[in-house]
Amino acid sequence: MNSYKVRSCCSTSGCDYVYHRDIIQTINHESSFSFSMFMNGLNELDVKMKCPQCGQRMFFYPVSSIAEPVHCD
Repeated sequence: MNSYKVRSCCSTSGCDYVYHRDIIQTINHESSFSFSMFMNGLNELDVKMKCPQCGQRMFFYPVSSIAEPVHCD
């Protein structure tokens, strides 16, 4: 079964907060991509999700896990 999610991580390269958290599960790749773009756009405003380790903004990205095809003979 395919799985589509949006994950977040700290946007600062020097931060040692290495957890990539699942934020939301979506119905397809397009919705996960557009939701991550929307959340990254909010970071441009004052509505930021902050890193719990360093306080800098979080970065959001789409993730797709595609299941292996099943071959029936």
